[in-house]
Amino acid sequence: MGHVGIIGGGVTGLASALSLSKIGFQVSVFEADATPMPPSPEEAFDWNRRGAPQVRHSHALLGRLHNLLRDFHPEVLKMLLDVGATEIALARHMPETLDDLTPYPDDKDLFMIAARRTTFEWVLRQIVMSNPNVVIKTGQRISGLIMTEGDIPEVQGLMFENGGSEFFDLVIAANGRRSQAPEWFRGRGIELPEEVEDTGIVYYSRFFRVHESEELPVSDRLVAGDLGYLKYGVFWGDNRTFSITLATSDKDKTFWGVRDSKVFDQVVREIPAAGEWLTLDADPITKVHSMAGLLNRRRSLVDEGGVIIKGFHMIGDALICTNPLYGRGCSTGFWQAHLLTKAIEQNRDDSMIQAEVFAEDIEEHIIPWYQASVDSDRSNRELENGVPSEGANRKSILQNGLMPATQTSAKVWRAFMRMINLLAPPKSLNDPEIMADVLEMWEKRDERPAPPPLGPERSEMMDVLGLQEIA
Repeated sequence: MGHVGIIGGGVTGLASALSLSKIGFQVSVFEADATPMPPSPEEAFDWNRRGAPQVRHSHALLGRLHNLLRDFHPEVLKMLLDVGATEIALARHMPETLDDLTPYPDDKDLFMIAARRTTFEWVLRQIVMSNPNVVIKTGQRISGLIMTEGDIPEVQGLMFENGGSEFFDLVIAANGRRSQAPEWFRGRGIELPEEVEDTGIVYYSRFFRVHESEELPVSDRLVAGDLGYLKYGVFWGDNRTFSITLATSDKDKTFWGVRDSKVFDQVVREIPAAGEWLTLDADPITKVHSMAGLLNRRRSLVDEGGVIIKGFHMIGDALICTNPLYGRGCSTGFWQAHLLTKAIEQNRDDSMIQAEVFAEDIEEHIIPWYQASVDSDRSNRELENGVPSEGANRKSILQNGLMPATQTSAKVWRAFMRMINLLAPPKSLNDPEIMADVLEMWEKRDERPAPPPLGPERSEMMDVLGLQEIA
């Protein structure tokens, strides 16, 4: 097996090309957007990426991604830092109120990268383009797959909208949440196993740049919260940029007006933790970008009977997509590329075993995050609809137990930081030692002074904005 065709030139497709080229494969990447390479990361921020509208929104490049780059692709990490991204050493910003400030050996893994999605993608493409084993073809739209007949069809190549075709030893679909691969298979009578659940949100993002006279604030605390009717988050970027994201229910027409830049900024100013960032000497560098129709969805190329397609893999959002509000997409997509490359390297000549191994790895490493997203979104919808559930109790333990405990217990702080950076699974917070400190803090919730509100109640925010309830 020597030549791999990859559908999609976003982060996951480029990550796959990067990894596969390093183990001896020739790789052709086909990107539907006619996106010639911008000359600089700053110009890449205006990249015409219609096929990836999420590039205009906030992204978190988490510890799992940082460590994969550090350990397997140091040239990517170096170039990111050279063009203005920042490594955030979380252990250097531990709360001074923790019961133990002693450094731990595992703190070397507690890093995040502050960079815009466009900067990360630009760096990846630069590195991949410099590899003689990789060819990137932009503006090349795929119309279908070349497949054999039989009980288990084999994908042998790609057909293009311009009428051409090309054969490959292996094909990988990394073309995002809008991937047409399921339709291509359905046209051949093959239905991919799929599970879908609406996230129920619409979200809005705006980017800003801080003047040189200001120092960018870096804190041990996540600048994120949930007001019930509205969620918010602040994300560091590269080259003195940051972004703010707001999210509301996709049924809540009253707050759809936050897509207006003035209304957006006004809402942010009413939320103390986020509004603090607008007191900086900073300028907006984008309008407000919105995104809706967001799904939690998982697909598979393995059913109860085993592998259903030979010579083909799906990866990234084409395989598993989750609520982007949690900021895991780039990191889990890159992680999937790493896992798939490992499965291919260990089973070079058998795509069915590759698929089996990859499916097992996805089940172990990625599905827990998918399920966490589904469970969280489901609880949020139940709370919004006033449905009695365990969601209210979980939210109380989170707000009144876990988050306060991250400011007092070094064990809880590290466990939480490892979890949100994809270095430990969601269930890791259920460890008895961790939960003991969390529940102790939760049980004393009424003994502590009430924390200041995260922001105005819904009615107060409506009054500030001059909004009327829209059914």
